[in-house]
Amino acid sequence: MKRIWRVGLIMALIATVLAAGCAKASESASVEAPQKESWAQPAGQADYVEEAVMVESEREADMGVGSASMTSSNVPDRMIVRTVQMSVVVEDTDVMLSQVQALVATHGGYVAASNRWLSGEQAYASVTVRIPADKLDLALGVLRDASISVENESSSGDDVTEEYVDISARLKNLEAAEEELLALLTEVRKNRGSAEDVLAIYNRLIELRAQIESLKGRQQYLEKSAALATVHLEIRPKQQPGTIVQPAKWNPLVTASNALRAFVELLQILLDVLIWLLVLSPVILIPALVIWLIVRAIKRRRAGQSAS
Repeated sequence: MKRIWRVGLIMALIATVLAAGCAKASESASVEAPQKESWAQPAGQADYVEEAVMVESEREADMGVGSASMTSSNVPDRMIVRTVQMSVVVEDTDVMLSQVQALVATHGGYVAASNRWLSGEQAYASVTVRIPADKLDLALGVLRDASISVENESSSGDDVTEEYVDISARLKNLEAAEEELLALLTEVRKNRGSAEDVLAIYNRLIELRAQIESLKGRQQYLEKSAALATVHLEIRPKQQPGTIVQPAKWNPLVTASNALRAFVELLQILLDVLIWLLVLSPVILIPALVIWLIVRAIKRRRAGQSAS
């Protein structure tokens, strides 16, 4: 029962520390000394937890003021994730692709995706590039100048400032809570606490570290997304004028030659039919002769019967 009671007290203290992690760092430093002093008190466990709860409650009451001051005074510049859609007409698609690659390399960006295909004898392409946001307007101007015309251009911006500030505040709070738990773990080990107490604090530290790493990953993603604008570029070549076919001049010799050729082809067809008939005549004539004889015999018999 004593071990269960001590584990319960430790878990209650962990929850209190996590709730207090949202306090400012300066306020955390000013309160940390008396708190550690209370940990060192050899008095009863109940008095120890009660005193820690009172201290952390005061810090939690100041949490709102600290968060408000952060969001009002430490807000970074607006973080806008910019995306541009552009469709252009060019003289040569391959030349334009080379210019886009050179432009991106010059300004420290990169080609995220590229596709080129043929329609007839003309080449088309689509390319997605990432360009530093502060160089976007300059890069768009270069693309316009390198094109014959811009058929379509649209841009959009996603403001992620609020999410970024929220993540920063949560990171600060979680890291402060992590420091408190580390201090608590050190104190428990120093006082030779039970293995259950140490394990409970250690498991909570692992959970906190996972949350911190996840938030840091999201924070880095937002920073990179805002730092690099995305341009989706469609490239279409200039349509070549169709070839006008001039009508051929009348030539009687050509007409006579065509007529003679058609006559010869007709004779060839007739001769082919005649040859086929001669070859197949035994097969066709013998059955036809048998049928004719049968029909003739039937007619004679009917004529004799009519005469009698």
